[in-house]
Amino acid sequence: MDDTSVSPPTPPTPPASPAPAGAPDSRNHILRATITWAIWTAATIIVFILVAPHLRSWNVIPPEASPTSSDIYSVMFLFTLLSIPVFYMVVVFGYYSSRNFRRSRPAGRPFVPSRNLPVIWVVISVLLVIFLYVYGLSFLSKVDAQPASNALIVNVTGEQWLWNYSYPQYGNAQSTVLELPVNRPVIFQIHSVDVQHSFWIPAFGIKQDAVPGEQTSTSTTPNKIGTYVVRCAELCGLYHPYMETPVYVVSQFDFNTWVAAQPTPAQTSTSFIQPNALPSETAMRIGGSSSSRAEG
Repeated sequence: MDDTSVSPPTPPTPPASPAPAGAPDSRNHILRATITWAIWTAATIIVFILVAPHLRSWNVIPPEASPTSSDIYSVMFLFTLLSIPVFYMVVVFGYYSSRNFRRSRPAGRPFVPSRNLPVIWVVISVLLVIFLYVYGLSFLSKVDAQPASNALIVNVTGEQWLWNYSYPQYGNAQSTVLELPVNRPVIFQIHSVDVQHSFWIPAFGIKQDAVPGEQTSTSTTPNKIGTYVVRCAELCGLYHPYMETPVYVVSQFDFNTWVAAQPTPAQTSTSFIQPNALPSETAMRIGGSSSSRAEG
């Protein structure tokens, strides 16, 4: 009798259990999410392109009355357009992942994304950021460029709660309304006599702080005759919402006629700037709103 031991036969390996029905593999997950992202992105871009030209007529954005404002709206349009696919990339893939990989769902095949996906996404993101950075710098240098030598200089003085203007090239003529000639570059030299204000003309696309003890400046070229508004964009006290004055863009002839009729320091015996004085239009608005609240 042979004493050699014989090992028992190895039991057969059971067949792998098939994945639950309806559990897509990783390629289907990526494909479904990508198709959803592409549909939402394309639909939103089409709607945005169709709606954007009408935002001005709907008073959603201010009118364009200078090349600066036109450039700013072009940059806003481009940046918004490029942000749409990025926005839906985050939203769609985040929602898809939270919906399809919940613990309550039956386990399916493990999701193993391609190693190339993170690399592709990082490369696209870096290229997009570099493009926007370079484009933004070039736009900023264009906006900050000083106008030609024939520019009109306007001294702007902010105080609670009005704007004062003087024209040093015209005998330092003074006014509490801003009048400008069309198609002539303007340099605003901005000051404040009390607290910090912010000189903002939405239609011109300019906004600059008025800092006590300092002079700031900004420039633009009004290119459309019309009536616009100067606002204060910095909370500066009780009547901050009423700190606005009209801006009249007129022909050069009309501007010359108007500025010649404005008072100059030699013609005024008292200081032009009176603390806490309000222009008549602002005082009327404040009085009207106070009466409306009292009646209510």
